[in-house]
Amino acid sequence: MAQPNDPTQHRPAINALRLGITVTAVVSLLLGYLGLDAFLSGSDQYGNRPIDLLYYDVQLFVLGADPLQQPGPYPLLLEIARLTAPLATITALVEAARLLFATELRRLRARRARGHVIVCGDTSLAGILSRRLHAAGRRVVHVRAQAEAVPPSPSYPLIVVGDARDAGTLTAAGLSRATALYACAHESATNIAIGLAAGRERRLQGPSLPIYTHVPDPDLCLTLQARYLGLPNPPGARLDFFNVDDLAARKVFLEDPLEPEVRPRQYILVAGTTPFGQALAVEAARHWRRRLAPDPSTRLRIAIVARNATETLANLAHRYPFLRLSCRLDAYDADLVDILATELDEAPDRAYICYANEERALKAALTADRYWRGRKNCVVVRLDQLADFSDDGGLASQLLDDGPARLRVYGVLRAACDPGMIAEDLVERLARVIHDRYLVARRSHGQADNSSPSIVSWERLPPELRQTNRAQAEDIGRKLRAIGYVLVPRMRESADEESMNENEIERLAMMEHERWCLDRLAAGWRYGERRDDIRKLHPALCDWSNLPPDIRERNHDAVREVPLILSDAGFQLVRI
Repeated sequence: MAQPNDPTQHRPAINALRLGITVTAVVSLLLGYLGLDAFLSGSDQYGNRPIDLLYYDVQLFVLGADPLQQPGPYPLLLEIARLTAPLATITALVEAARLLFATELRRLRARRARGHVIVCGDTSLAGILSRRLHAAGRRVVHVRAQAEAVPPSPSYPLIVVGDARDAGTLTAAGLSRATALYACAHESATNIAIGLAAGRERRLQGPSLPIYTHVPDPDLCLTLQARYLGLPNPPGARLDFFNVDDLAARKVFLEDPLEPEVRPRQYILVAGTTPFGQALAVEAARHWRRRLAPDPSTRLRIAIVARNATETLANLAHRYPFLRLSCRLDAYDADLVDILATELDEAPDRAYICYANEERALKAALTADRYWRGRKNCVVVRLDQLADFSDDGGLASQLLDDGPARLRVYGVLRAACDPGMIAEDLVERLARVIHDRYLVARRSHGQADNSSPSIVSWERLPPELRQTNRAQAEDIGRKLRAIGYVLVPRMRESADEESMNENEIERLAMMEHERWCLDRLAAGWRYGERRDDIRKLHPALCDWSNLPPDIRERNHDAVREVPLILSDAGFQLVRI
């Protein structure tokens, strides 16, 4: 399916123009020959041999022919040809000039662009993201390593051809005036190099530039996120790493959320242990826990079906400890069709088929369809190549929707190319976890929801308080390094778990209180014996030594929550 503003959509118009020029030229040549033959049939001054007529005929295309120096009248065919032949010539010259100067004009437009976004890469991800940003009204400069076979139309995102790791190419893309950059090449190393090069060039050139770097390997992405969280932000750039499988898994439950308040007991099945399948299992548990407080009677049941399901599930449960708390986990080391036919004790409410090989995924989905006993329209199969055809009501929809389960095709790339979700970096996700755990703590102390502006869901939290949570999340790495800890992904069962002692907890609580005070003072708050959100007064805006014991303990509790917050994102603490 053609995407909005796809340059291939303009190919018919270009071909029609070229065909029109050719037809006009051929017709003019024919009419001119016949007209000249009639006009010179009795002439003694000009030759009327076929070769002479053809020579005079060709002269019509350069705005004149020798026989036309004689006064008319001329035959009708010649009158038509003496107008249409120059028209074909002028049109061809204009088209040639357009082709000659289009590249240079686009380079100039790209270099002079302002307030735009830069997308780097020749991948499908880069193409979809570029078109989606452009369709949303954003000005886009697309940096490609190779020129496209079809010249882009003026309405298509601006193209710069070159190596995005090169300073000259980034300058040609207008980096100094860009508002964001997306590195979407094939390899993680290339994307990281693009991000670092852009950060270096942007330094001291203006406001901080968000740089979103795609890392296809989820483990490497997690490792880079852990490393970067503990580093001070360099001037000129804010680097973030994203993985399309993680983004697409989050999008699944945003589009079709689990509803524990409607169905307290739900059961999902994930076939395949690909990165997307693993991300789906983790995101389902996270989504379920967020919508419903942990309760053994309302745990979500997750089954993973694959030849290595037991091993994969054990690794996931180690990396994300909340999985065992929020879910009942089952592993089936077998084929999907065999499981559906013989071993399932109940029909899943939803099934996600996530094989890397799309042919295998489609075959498994269609074969398993006859064994399906669950409700309709709840079998999701990853098929990136068919995603654009599955929701148009055409033949693809009929082929997939005619069985008992009504298969739903899901395109990971199409789902992940959401600029809003890509912008929700690790800091944003940790900020949300911080707030969720704050709500649990306040409820455990007897405070009811909506009793203060801060005791509400994340979606209803005022922007100022959201920013406070973001600032706290962003400062986690700095504080941990100050007491000799670094973040690492929770990779192996044998990895040593570190726990902070009371002295370290006290120091981090003091550091967090100092950071919070500076943040509040910068926002216009002042000390007051009683909290007043309208007048921006707060009793905690004082030195640590003067804090009431209950507020001190609240800071201690927040620090003790840090390892749990980080484990939710798949990290653990390691002492340097």
